[in-house]
Amino acid sequence: MNEALKRIGEQKGWSDEETIKEFSEFIKENYPEIWTQAGGNLSHIEAEDYDFFSSAFEVNTVRRKGTGGKGETWVGMIVAYDGKRDMMQRQRDTAIDSAEINLGQALRYGIKQGEKTVALGRVTKSDTEWIVHSADDTIVYREDVKDETPLWVLEYGSAGGKICLLKDDGKTPKRAFMVKRKWLFIGNTQEKFLSEGALPPMTLECSFGAANVELQMLRPITFKAEMETAWKPAGSDEPDKQQLVALDIEPDYGLDWVDDELLPKVTQLFAPDQFIASFMPTVDLADVFDYHMEKRIILSSGKDFGPLFAISGTVDYIDHAGKENLYTEGGFKHAITLTSNSLRREDAGASLWVDVSRYLVDEQHAFKVKKADGWRDYASGSRVWVIVRSRTWAGTDGSLNMNLDAKSLYAMPLRSIVAREAPADANDISHTDGF
Repeated sequence: MNEALKRIGEQKGWSDEETIKEFSEFIKENYPEIWTQAGGNLSHIEAEDYDFFSSAFEVNTVRRKGTGGKGETWVGMIVAYDGKRDMMQRQRDTAIDSAEINLGQALRYGIKQGEKTVALGRVTKSDTEWIVHSADDTIVYREDVKDETPLWVLEYGSAGGKICLLKDDGKTPKRAFMVKRKWLFIGNTQEKFLSEGALPPMTLECSFGAANVELQMLRPITFKAEMETAWKPAGSDEPDKQQLVALDIEPDYGLDWVDDELLPKVTQLFAPDQFIASFMPTVDLADVFDYHMEKRIILSSGKDFGPLFAISGTVDYIDHAGKENLYTEGGFKHAITLTSNSLRREDAGASLWVDVSRYLVDEQHAFKVKKADGWRDYASGSRVWVIVRSRTWAGTDGSLNMNLDAKSLYAMPLRSIVAREAPADANDISHTDGF
């Protein structure tokens, strides 16, 4: 890849393979004659054309900063991932269970969701249409068949029967999947960041198309979003909080919005460890339990949860294999333990256990450190920043125990030990000569 393509890959967060694929599609779409002459192969394009196409590709991708979505342009850093929730899962599961037990009754009476009744329809498909039938088999809705199954179609039972949830009019199907993802963002609008600094950490709530975008954490980011007052339970005496909302999002990464004379200082500020230390609430490992008890919110169920905050320590243990867990994003729960001099002042063996999702491990490099030669596994003895959410639970003996759930991990490159790789012949037993 030439320098232009490397810049594009870095800005968009693409791997080399993804950059080449997108570049190829760009040429195929915009310069079809030359693409055909090259036999659909980048290596057959002349060097002069290759350089021109890569420059055009850069203009049409990287330099369209934050154009996707609505609202103001925000700059800053995503510092944590606070998980996803399917707002329709309960309705969806209830509808499927009801249809499997007694379809006729489910169609006739619908399903109860609190005080509300949600109507159901039976769904069939012809060669050209999706069709919704009411309980008496009247056709109440039609929609043309397209490449993908509509988001309102639900399958139930081993035979693959289909139903849908209906809107209040009893005729129109409503989407059965509505995922929201929450990220913790620190930054400000592009016009205010350099003059006023970063606002306090706030939630970025992504839904619809934006929920499908894998945002990259701990990198300078630019995107568009709207600010609104976050939801809170009726009667809550908690103060209003502002959050950012995006239904569609097209992020860009890097500091292209910073003038050259300010770039060195801003680059230093956006070093992840510097950024976290400057803008996140940070807690000493020895003070984590007290901090949780001071800041926790107790739910009506009696359960509690704490705020998002940052901790830093030395890695004592890493659970790379993880354990299967249906309630953890990615299907597996890993762990890491951290220690520090302050934590071990009274107990030489003390460490804090932090749960880590498979999602963070696979998609956000939780157990890797960025070195000059790329991402490498780090070993015990490395120093990391972890943004966590705390919660407590009662043991059978009445004791109060604390859990820490990681929302992001950052291994400091100059304070991390690269894990040793096993030699290629580590499992070779030929030298034993059959024992």
